Amino acid sequence: MLIALKKLTTLLEQAQRTILVTGAGISTTCGYPGLAAMNKIALTDSEFHAPILKLLTNRYAQSHPQEFYRMYRKTHFRPQALPSSSHLALAHLEKAGLITGIITFNLDYLHTLASSKKVLEYWGSINENFCVAHHHSFGLEYLVEHPIPHCPFDGSLILPVFVLRNMVAFKKRVAAGRALLKNADLVIICGTQLHHNFPETAANIVVINDQPLRLQQEPALFIQGKLDSVFDALLTTLPST
Repeated sequence: MLIALKKLTTLLEQAQRTILVTGAGISTTCGYPGLAAMNKIALTDSEFHAPILKLLTNRYAQSHPQEFYRMYRKTHFRPQALPSSSHLALAHLEKAGLITGIITFNLDYLHTLASSKKVLEYWGSINENFCVAHHHSFGLEYLVEHPIPHCPFDGSLILPVFVLRNMVAFKKRVAAGRALLKNADLVIICGTQLHHNFPETAANIVVINDQPLRLQQEPALFIQGKLDSVFDALLTTLPST
């Protein structure tokens, strides 16, 4: 891994615009199950017993608010979770000027909690919640305090933004992400199987993952390993940090 880390260090130091793309793998050490594990929780629950995607729909949540919030708190809503050392490392690299922005497919809000400033959450996060009547906004703290949250202004049910939108990504955020990728000269993909249409880019691509990814272009570097270990080691090899 030492040779790979040295190459990654060189790529980072030479790049002018580095973009990170992160998925569930960056958050599993924080206590967040990946999508497959969440689906297993949903399928094996004695009362819900359905795929996780059924839970994340506006229609189901409004029709069964008590059951929705019971399952939501078993799966996605884990406000006690703290950022991993990988989240903290990326925030540190951003502060040092080595990262231009982060695109994440995650809903957990952990990049922002780790103090990263330039984060694009394609589907939103557990910190974005709105009442169904007039879209009054509420942070995750309100959901912590109210088991089945209703708006104090109009009485309507409060739901996470990604449920209100039926897991449809924000077009403006995706467009902003594509612009970042188009202008990047280094893209680091980590902790994701990338089951999404990843646009072609002229940038060097680095993949840090448990297993290789199928991409349209060959990565300049693939590091197979645990993200926390890789990023912890990376910080020790970068003299500028």
